Amino acid sequence: MTQRTHWLRSAGLALLALVLLSGGSFAAGDLFDDAYRDCPARTRLRDGQIADLTVARDAEEADEVNVAWAATDPATWGLGANAYRTSLVVLLDDKDGDPVSKTLSLGTRKATFEEVATGTEVKVQMAIVVDTAEGDYLISDILEASVHQSLTAPAFYTDKLQRIATGGDSANVLVTFDEVPGGTFYYVGYNENFGNYKATGLNTYPRTPRLRIGLAHGGGDDEDDDAREAVDFEAYRLRITDGSGDVVPEGNDVATVVSWDAYRASYRDRFNLATAPPTVFFLQVGTSTASLVDNEQMFSNVRINDGGKIQAALHAPGAGVPFTRQGATGLAAATLLRNPRQIGYVLAMVPDEHREFPDDVLASDETYTVTAWAVNEAGAVISPVASLKLYPVDATSGITRIVDYLNRDTGVDNVSDVVLTEFTVLK
Repeated sequence: MTQRTHWLRSAGLALLALVLLSGGSFAAGDLFDDAYRDCPARTRLRDGQIADLTVARDAEEADEVNVAWAATDPATWGLGANAYRTSLVVLLDDKDGDPVSKTLSLGTRKATFEEVATGTEVKVQMAIVVDTAEGDYLISDILEASVHQSLTAPAFYTDKLQRIATGGDSANVLVTFDEVPGGTFYYVGYNENFGNYKATGLNTYPRTPRLRIGLAHGGGDDEDDDAREAVDFEAYRLRITDGSGDVVPEGNDVATVVSWDAYRASYRDRFNLATAPPTVFFLQVGTSTASLVDNEQMFSNVRINDGGKIQAALHAPGAGVPFTRQGATGLAAATLLRNPRQIGYVLAMVPDEHREFPDDVLASDETYTVTAWAVNEAGAVISPVASLKLYPVDATSGITRIVDYLNRDTGVDNVSDVVLTEFTVLK
């Protein structure tokens, strides 16, 4: 498009008019309406001088928004000597009623807004503006983009449950029971049930041992599937950094997968079922060994160090609560997993999403920070960032027989190289 620059003089004031050979109506923007004037028709830059405006939540700072755009060389815009008073103006509205503006040089290609309200839709508009004696004039069409951060941060944990018998025939596992909340279960550990142990010769699921980190949707009942669908929720992103702040190669902004589907698939595979039963699944996380009947707390999942105050290991049962499996006469293994009735066993809901990593991705005796956030189908951040500081310590063990959720019928003998990892959450 051809364009030429003219000086217009009125009452001793110089006004800039950029004359275009083709016209077009002004693309009004509500963020610019009150403070900026539109140049007369057919006197505006247009057609790609600025383009491709993008807006994204920062993955590390929940209240920061990154804005970027493309632009042609300002020297080709025909501004002449008036380039010095021409700028890019970016306005951001986070629904608090007071849009924030940034006035930037023509060569700028990105900007960051801080202290932006979380959990809301953020709208950004930008345009090329000339500052004249009579005010600020828009000399380009207005670009607009937005990102909707309506989801709350995911959680790395859920409430754990202890099944306490209240009556019935325990010999045939036909008992009534209460599920008593008893602390926090973190979705961090090895294999499907987030155990803290790995060994050669041990049955695991997946078949090759994995470190698994899970996440629960935030927001409670108010943040249901419909709410996630409304903002095009795609997955959570996970990032693992070491104590020096360097990103672990295997944990560089990786996407999670749906846990319910994976759990149902593994259930069908392990028990040779045509379909998984339509029921609520629990993780059966209780573990015992023939040689450690009085020391099951060694098989803990995650303990919490809260400013020096250490929370007891997950599997250490409270006083008077038996940590034994009751008789299972007549009950198929599949039923035990689907609807476990073991008295004293610890249960937890299956996480909503998870990601698997190589089982050696976390080195022993080092501190790691795991962060997670939700993204939509376009990859934009649509939730605040959740953070978990983790300190794993590995210890070898002389254990040779393990009875757990997958090896519970007869136990697995002659296991070797058993490693117990004490995962500690640092608060």
